[in-house]
Amino acid sequence: SAMSASSGINAEYGQHYYITNNLRMLLKILTAALVVVAVCSQAPELNNSEVLRLIEDSDVKIPSTAVTGDVTVDDLALLSCLSESYYSGVETLAEIDSEEEYLCAFIAFQFHKREGSGLGHYADVNEADVRYPLFKHCVDYTNQLNEEHAGVTEFEVNFFCDMTDEERGVYTHLHDPDQGLGVGAGPGPIPDGPAPPSNDDLMDMMGERFKIPDTSVTGGVTVDDLQLINCVFDSPYDTVEKTASIDEEREYLCAFVYFQVNKVVGEGLGYYNDVAEATMRYPLFKTCVDFVNSLNAEPDNTAEFEVNFFCDMTQEEKAPYIGTHHGDNDEEL
Repeated sequence: SAMSASSGINAEYGQHYYITNNLRMLLKILTAALVVVAVCSQAPELNNSEVLRLIEDSDVKIPSTAVTGDVTVDDLALLSCLSESYYSGVETLAEIDSEEEYLCAFIAFQFHKREGSGLGHYADVNEADVRYPLFKHCVDYTNQLNEEHAGVTEFEVNFFCDMTDEERGVYTHLHDPDQGLGVGAGPGPIPDGPAPPSNDDLMDMMGERFKIPDTSVTGGVTVDDLQLINCVFDSPYDTVEKTASIDEEREYLCAFVYFQVNKVVGEGLGYYNDVAEATMRYPLFKTCVDFVNSLNAEPDNTAEFEVNFFCDMTQEEKAPYIGTHHGDNDEEL
């Protein structure tokens, strides 16, 4: 039957996918072990030819000298280019300023790609030639952001860093051609384009900017009940109609994530320190959303009220912003 034929194809693909990814994982574990051995023992480090043989099945493609300024793998200590730590951390990333260092980081970036996250492994050297300049620009842009926001926010290389503006369009709906990284958009998902980031990806990328409150205040709803991609880019309360539609726990929690991610430095409260603070702020936020909706629903009301930076504050915290503080009014904004 057509059903059984389709199932056979899926099963075969699934088996190939499983085996291939387990081989890749085993290869990465082995390579990581070799890095440790090379660093911690007196044994001579593997030469580039030996490392290339080890990674030949890992889908790492070396761009041509047409885009690397004639730098090749012969100019690198290739084993050191397989560590993700080569470009992790603000200080480490800031040190990348030579062609050899860019190329080494690009190799590490490819080697540590995760299935289902962003673009897949490159088809050939031609694609690597396209992706390498994008990656270099991303490293430079990330370093620029870290300089501009030093001590406030830290930016890092992530799976956006080898994408074109059009490919990043699948992740957001507000396109700003003057911005880089994840800021960009287009008309919608690109056929055969990158998969949307998973919750784990977004937690890795933006986890410092939001905290998920404890289930004791969310009615048992957790981050696993959300699609975080829908909670970090598109405002769930930027119109009266959207705010009025927030009436389920998952919708409140999603809106609370967006509220945290999009805090403006120097306006209202900062990012929360821990889950305990998020757990305290979440009921305040929910009350604020409900109060905003109640104001907008009043038949004689001619103004539009909205969620703003007061919405996670206690009455005492709001007092400095208000000319006259009425502490007994629990619904005061």
